[in-house]
Amino acid sequence: AGELKGQKVLIFSCYRDTTRYLHRRLAGKENEEWLESAGRPAIRRIDSGNHPADRARTLAQFAPIGSGDGVQAQDPIDILISTDVLSEGQNLQDCGSIVNYDLTWNPIRLVQRNGRIDRIGSPHDRIGVYNMFPEVELENLLHLIERLMSKISTIDDQGLHDSSVLGEVVHPRTYNTLRRIRAEDGEVLDEEEARAELAGPETLLRQLKDLLNRGGSGSLALLPNGIHSGLRREKCAGLFYYFQAPRSNGVGRRHFWRYIDARSHEIGENRYEIAGIIACLPDEPRCIAAHDVFALQDRVIEHILSAERQAEARAAAPTAVDPIQQTVAEELKDAIRRRSVDREAAKASLGFLAQPMGPSLHVRLRDVFRRWSDSYDDAAFVAEVSALADEFRKDRPAMSHAKRLERSDLNLICFEYVSA
Repeated sequence: AGELKGQKVLIFSCYRDTTRYLHRRLAGKENEEWLESAGRPAIRRIDSGNHPADRARTLAQFAPIGSGDGVQAQDPIDILISTDVLSEGQNLQDCGSIVNYDLTWNPIRLVQRNGRIDRIGSPHDRIGVYNMFPEVELENLLHLIERLMSKISTIDDQGLHDSSVLGEVVHPRTYNTLRRIRAEDGEVLDEEEARAELAGPETLLRQLKDLLNRGGSGSLALLPNGIHSGLRREKCAGLFYYFQAPRSNGVGRRHFWRYIDARSHEIGENRYEIAGIIACLPDEPRCIAAHDVFALQDRVIEHILSAERQAEARAAAPTAVDPIQQTVAEELKDAIRRRSVDREAAKASLGFLAQPMGPSLHVRLRDVFRRWSDSYDDAAFVAEVSALADEFRKDRPAMSHAKRLERSDLNLICFEYVSA
């Protein structure tokens, strides 16, 4: 409350019930002491249950500049709690701080949330993004942070990642995009946001649900693997391939969509863009082109396998050590000098802390360090770090024995000719 006191704050949650719970807890009479310490902020919520007219009025009270009103409302709102109904198409740059009360499975949603206040014309020199990470027990069960980081890495590889989501290092985007932002081109952020949405599966899932609702499940189940068709598209000459392969742990299947240009041999893998190329009406004429289907298929398979090898190399390569590892290591060294811990156990933990580790372990290390900061119990401190080290060593062999994707694992489901 102290850090954000007097500021406008936007709190996001995935679920309507959660937003209503937060509103009750923050604005309720039982929270009188906190309200007083926070300066008695005006708190409102928005979710799918609000009427559109109420939603517009609430936004004008919360962000009069961003919403286009420009005039400070009579009853200004300081803290707005919302579901992702506000994650697209809203300019709320009056606000300088966002709290992600829960993390979505889709990192693009987190980018969109942050984009509500990270807008051209913001009066804030710096904006604050605060993420609430799940408790250790829940993270152990769901591995939410690890899955999010994996998806963020995939988006980064596709060149669609231009802002930090969970505090990771960000690679710069193309010069043209940066030049347009510098020139205060107001459309570029909307374009980039729309482009980022293409990386997510939501649009394709919606299309599949529409097909199934129209009774298409029976016809889909009867289709054999390896089928093909063709269609005409202006300025297009290529082939679409869809492969499946078993996951490395043997549970479930992986899906590979690729479109290869028959002339340049450039290969695309953005599913949304590919879906736009191959989508057709039920009565659209079939057109089979003269592309060399087998030669192009070999190029696509090599592209898939090469991408897998690169991903394996990145996973095996050393990464930067998180600052929390260095902090804990220094405190362990001090404990050794104080002779308040078992020297050998502490030295073994120092070896563990020098290795690259995933974000979920960083979260747990911060919890261990926080408990030590409250108690200064060196023996308990070393014991907890040693327990994490033992867990880390047990998990590593299972990861190293993951089955490598081979050419024989790729099963061709279907392909499609595309020609002008």
